[in-house]
Amino acid sequence: MSKSPSHRCQKGIALITAMLVMALATIAAAAVLGSANAAIRRTATLIDGERAWWYADGVESWVLSILERDRKDNDTDSFEDKWTQKLDYLPVEQGGLSGELEDLQGRFNLNNLAATGANAKVYGQQFQRLFVQAGLEASQAQPVADAIRDWIDENQTPTGSGGEDSDYMGLEQPYRAANREMRSPSELLAVKGMSREIYLQLAPLVATLPLGASKAATKVNINTAPQAVLMALSEKPNEQEIVKWLEDRKKAPTKDPSELQKRGALSADATPDMTSTSTEYFLMKATAFIGSGRVSLYSVVRRPASGPPIVIARSLDTE
Repeated sequence: MSKSPSHRCQKGIALITAMLVMALATIAAAAVLGSANAAIRRTATLIDGERAWWYADGVESWVLSILERDRKDNDTDSFEDKWTQKLDYLPVEQGGLSGELEDLQGRFNLNNLAATGANAKVYGQQFQRLFVQAGLEASQAQPVADAIRDWIDENQTPTGSGGEDSDYMGLEQPYRAANREMRSPSELLAVKGMSREIYLQLAPLVATLPLGASKAATKVNINTAPQAVLMALSEKPNEQEIVKWLEDRKKAPTKDPSELQKRGALSADATPDMTSTSTEYFLMKATAFIGSGRVSLYSVVRRPASGPPIVIARSLDTE
């Protein structure tokens, strides 16, 4: 006895329904499996990132001990010291570490523009010379120096062609002048007259070190400062002598801050209270890469005259 057409149609619909249910179940299983795999990968990345952070933190602790030992070994800082040696690659479980220390007093301290005392105006002149040494347009140096000073000082009176709240509040995205010492060189990007091009030229040559309650300017370490910073110390520097000093100090750093005056590299306007041969502030740059995790840690370290070195600032982005 043959089956009716309606019966065969019902069987076909049942088969299609079963196939559809099977396909949906397969898709759902694949989605669950894919989601589980993604969750596992995310968890592994988080774990690797956490491990990388603690390795970078360990490098920081190591650096503090190196600086403390260095102070006990000698009272000067130069490229002969062990802390200047870069750690290009140190293998660790499932990854590696790299790091280096830089003498921040080999740079010009932007906060010196807010220093008080007999030499207060000198630091503005130094900054303008550094501006030119960095390959920037001399005509922009004074306005930028005035704007930085206004950014740091506590009043609302513009200095020369500088700027205070009235200049910044009129911008499309308004903000106020900080009216405090700069905490990071990246703050320059918020200052009137600053462009990204100018910032990129200046950033490797400047630092933002605290002046303290006395508002006394920090000194430049002549054993570690680059040529541009040394040239900016004086109105009439002898470039030939400074270049010679850069080579000589690699093997024979000095303990005498007035060494560059004695060599005729700097004129008398670079007074001894502006230079030093020892350093209090350092920048640590450490990178840890563990599995799929990577952490870059920038730490500003202060090594006081007495007591252990301490970290006064940290960043996972820039110095």
